[in-house]
Amino acid sequence: MTPEEFGISRRARSIKDTDYCFHDVFRTESQLIAQGYDREQVKKLPSYTLAHTIEEQARDTVNESTLRQGDDGLNTSSRLIRITEHYVRMDYEGNDEAALYRCTTAGEEGELLLRDSEADVVREDVIPFAAMTPVIVTHRFFGRSIADLVMDIQRIKTALLRALLDNAYLANNPRTEVPESHATETTLDDLLVSRPGGIVRTKMPGGLSVIEHPDIGNHVFPLLQYQDATREWRTGVSRQGQGVDPNALQNQVATIANQMFNAGQAKVKMIARIFAETGIRDLFSLLHMTIRKNGSQAQTVRLRNQWVTVDPRDWKARADMTINVGLGTGSKSEQLAHLQLIIGAQKEAIAAGLVSAKNLFHSAKELVKLAGHKNVDAFFTPPGAPADPNDPASAPIGPPADPKHAEIAARAQTDQAKITADAAHQKMKLDAQLAFEREKFALEKELKLLDLQIARERHQHDMARDAAKTMMDAAEHVEDARKRAGATAPAPLVS
Repeated sequence: MTPEEFGISRRARSIKDTDYCFHDVFRTESQLIAQGYDREQVKKLPSYTLAHTIEEQARDTVNESTLRQGDDGLNTSSRLIRITEHYVRMDYEGNDEAALYRCTTAGEEGELLLRDSEADVVREDVIPFAAMTPVIVTHRFFGRSIADLVMDIQRIKTALLRALLDNAYLANNPRTEVPESHATETTLDDLLVSRPGGIVRTKMPGGLSVIEHPDIGNHVFPLLQYQDATREWRTGVSRQGQGVDPNALQNQVATIANQMFNAGQAKVKMIARIFAETGIRDLFSLLHMTIRKNGSQAQTVRLRNQWVTVDPRDWKARADMTINVGLGTGSKSEQLAHLQLIIGAQKEAIAAGLVSAKNLFHSAKELVKLAGHKNVDAFFTPPGAPADPNDPASAPIGPPADPKHAEIAARAQTDQAKITADAAHQKMKLDAQLAFEREKFALEKELKLLDLQIARERHQHDMARDAAKTMMDAAEHVEDARKRAGATAPAPLVS
């Protein structure tokens, strides 16, 4: 979006913590109706015709704003309407708890739009914007741009160049001193007309003297160079880095030139790091949230050179997810130097068996990419790839092979394949037999254990039965003894 389409609270320090921000968008009448907004209300909304901000007016170099009035009368469905999306934290439900809501208004008066006969006030989880600035200002949302860093330099250079031009004008048209005693009625008129070879009429010859002006060029040009150097220090964009100043590289070795280039690029790399750690990080977080929230079907994507099916509906909330930004791999020259060191180490490690053909092909592929070529197969052949029959370079060198030798080789290959198949069949048969024996042994072991358990339980049952019978016999014996004792006892005496 353009800068003038976004606004934020003056007290805000970040988008995440702000209480209010807005986003201006421009939609046609037909688009708003298709999105479900009230048809009668949209028909009455005013058209957006003129630029209303300084930035938009400065950007309008071809009178775009004056040409927007043509759709109001003939084709009203294509007329543009200014829509403002407000993101504000407020107590909309009246429960003393502030929440984030999106309110949509239209026109310069800010009329609240209706969707499905209700006000378009929707509760949101986060504010869907990501912002970044090249130069961060502590505890402020708006930072400084590259233009802010060099704007004063541009004004100073403009003033110096204007003074130099004024000095050149005075040198070409100097002021002339004329004594009154030597002047006539036409002397001033002649001096006011500046032309090469012009004549100035005086009473006596030699009465004119030219007022000399000092030349400031020797002082202005060093100042201009100093301002250019200051600009390079602030922005990191140097003449050496752009390769447009060959005089600056005279009498310098490659190491010093490389150090100067790296020093100039440090500022640019820092700005890139700030962009990555602020706006780009927030942007990817918002993309992940949007896909997880609105994903309705599985998608197939290429991940690590493999096609993987990803279903956003299965993703969790991932509240503790972190986004890591890569540290970078250096410049292309540094990458080439590192890759050449790796290839040299691989050549020495081939004898020890630590490097395979696949490893060498991977290094060659990266080398071709760094060289700026995309088709790796045009320079290196992958290991194990079949030879191209249409390529003369891949054809065998020497006389053609004897057909009989080819037939013998084919027969030998067939016999070898048969022997291999028989050996595999015998191995499979032996494995099956061993598996059967193992299963049989396991079953027999289980049967033995089951028989032993049944015998143990039968023995315990018999012992319990014998114990119960013994107790019953003992009870009967006691009962018989008691009865016998009662029959032999003397009769009681009766008085």
